[in-house]
Amino acid sequence: MKVSIIGGAGRVGSTAAYTLVNLGLVDEIYLLDIAKERAAGEALDITHSLSGMNSDVVVEGGDDYAGIRGSDVVMITAGVPRKPGMSRLDLRHRNVGIIREVVRKVVAECRDALLFVVSNPVDVLTYYAWRESGLDEERVFGLGTLLDTLRLKSMLKKRLGVGYEEEAYIFGEHGDSMLPVFRLRGNHPREELMRVFDEVREGAARVIETKGATWFAPAVAIARVIEAVQQGGVLPVSTFIREHRLYLGHLAKISRSGVRRAEFELTEEEARLFQHSAEVVRRAIEDV
Repeated sequence: MKVSIIGGAGRVGSTAAYTLVNLGLVDEIYLLDIAKERAAGEALDITHSLSGMNSDVVVEGGDDYAGIRGSDVVMITAGVPRKPGMSRLDLRHRNVGIIREVVRKVVAECRDALLFVVSNPVDVLTYYAWRESGLDEERVFGLGTLLDTLRLKSMLKKRLGVGYEEEAYIFGEHGDSMLPVFRLRGNHPREELMRVFDEVREGAARVIETKGATWFAPAVAIARVIEAVQQGGVLPVSTFIREHRLYLGHLAKISRSGVRRAEFELTEEEARLFQHSAEVVRRAIEDV
C-alpha cells in the first residue's frame, strides 16, 4: 500500500508517517510539503531508522505532486494549526482555501486514491474536499471523532478502569458540539462518565496550551484508519451523512473501496445532540 501525506513535513504528517512505518502498515510513503527540504529531511530521517525496524518501506519526500501517483490513500494534514484559545472552527476560512487548492492538485495526479482529510476543522474541510474533488462521497472521508474516541477510551481506563474493548464512542463534530455514546457493561454513574467526557472535550486544548500542538495521538488514530483501509474495519470517522448532506463523526465501515456509514441506533437524546452537531457544522460551511 502506498500512502501520500500532503503536509508531510509537519508534526502530524511526519509522526503519522513514522508510526505507519513502525507498525508495518505501508509499503511506500511520499511526504509532500511546500517546505521541500524539510519533507526530504523527514523522509531521510525515517529511512535511517528502517534497519532497526527490519523494514523495507520506501519513504520519499518533496514538493512535486507527481510523487503521489499510484497512492492508495492521499492524506491531507496541511493547513493552519490551532493556537491556544482558538476553536477548530476558527480555522475554517483560511484552511478551506488551502484544502481546495490541494484537492485540485491531488485529483489531477491521483484520482483513484481515497482522499483522507485530517486538517481542521475536519468535518467542514472534508465536505469541501468532497465538493472540490468531484469524487463519490464514499471515497472522501475525514479523521473525525476517531481521535476523540481514542482519547475517551484512554481516559475512561485511566479514571474509571473501563476496558479498552468496551463500547464508548464520540460522534458528531470533531469540535465543541461533539457527543458521547456509551454502551458500557457494568454500573458506571452517568456523572462520572460525563466528567471524563468533559475532560476529553477540552483535552486537545490542554495539550496545545502545554506543548503547542498535538501529534502523537493523531498519528495513532491515523494509523488505525490506514489499518482499517487495508484489512476492513468499523471506526468513528467523519463520514457522509446522507440526510444532512455533510460529513460528521459516526461509526463507518472502512475498506479499500471507501468509507460508508454503519448502522448504529442512537437514543432519543443522542439523536437530538447529533442533530445539533450537524447544524453547527452546516452553519460553519455556509459561513465559509
